[in-house]
Amino acid sequence: MRLFKLIFPEKLKLHGWLALAALIAMNMLTYYGSRLFTSSAHHYDFTTSLDRMIPFIPATILIYSVVAYVQWGLGYYWSACEDKKTVIFIFGAEILAKVPSMIIFLLIPTTMVRPEVTGTDIFSYFVRLLYTIDLPVTLLPSFHCLESYLLLRTLPLLKKAPKWYKMLTPIVSSLVIFSILLVKQHLIVDIIGAVAVCEFGLLTMKILFKIWSLKKTRSFVKLIRERNNVKMLQKSLSCDSE
Repeated sequence: MRLFKLIFPEKLKLHGWLALAALIAMNMLTYYGSRLFTSSAHHYDFTTSLDRMIPFIPATILIYSVVAYVQWGLGYYWSACEDKKTVIFIFGAEILAKVPSMIIFLLIPTTMVRPEVTGTDIFSYFVRLLYTIDLPVTLLPSFHCLESYLLLRTLPLLKKAPKWYKMLTPIVSSLVIFSILLVKQHLIVDIIGAVAVCEFGLLTMKILFKIWSLKKTRSFVKLIRERNNVKMLQKSLSCDSE
C-alpha cells in the first residue's frame, strides 16, 4: 500500500477517472472493434527496403512489452491528475487521434511478414509468445508509437508530474518507438501514421479550445453590453422621473 502511494501520490478526481475510462473504451473499440470487419479483407504489406535493413533484436521485447506499459500507466495517471481543462485537452486529443486510426484500420488494413524466431534465450521465448498472441494486423498507425508520442508532446502541459518523470519521458518514448521496429512488430510507415494522427488530434483540440474561448469571450462581451444597456436604461428612467 505504501509503495502504491509512493508511485501514485495524487488522488484522481472524477474528471480524471472519466477521462481514463473514455480512453480505454476508445482504445478497445478502435483496436479490437475494427478487426471484426477486416478479418477476411485483403491486408496490405508496406514493408520497404529500409525496414528490411533494420535488425531484429529480441531483447527489445522488454521495452515493447514492459517499459512501454509502465510509461503509459504513469503518463496517463499524471495526465489525469491535472486540472479539468488540461485533462480534457490531453485525453480529447488522444481520443480524436483514434478516429482517423479507426478509418485507416477499416479502409487500409495492413500486415507484415515477421521473422522466424530461432533463438532459445528468454527474450526469443517472449517474442514467440508475443507473435502468437498478437497477430500482425491493425499495424498502421502504431498505437505503441501513438501513446508514447502523445505523452511526449503533452509533457509541457503537466504541472503535477515529478521532475524524474519529465526527464525520463523523452528517452523512454524514443526507446518505445524504436522497439516496435527492432522487435519486428511494426514498419516505418506505422510510425509516420501514428505521428500524423496524433498531430491531428492535438491540432483539432487546439482549434476546438480556440472556438470555445472565442465563444466564451463573445458571451462575456455580450453580457457586459447588456448590463451597460440596463444601467443606461435605469439612468434614463431615473432622469425622466425627476
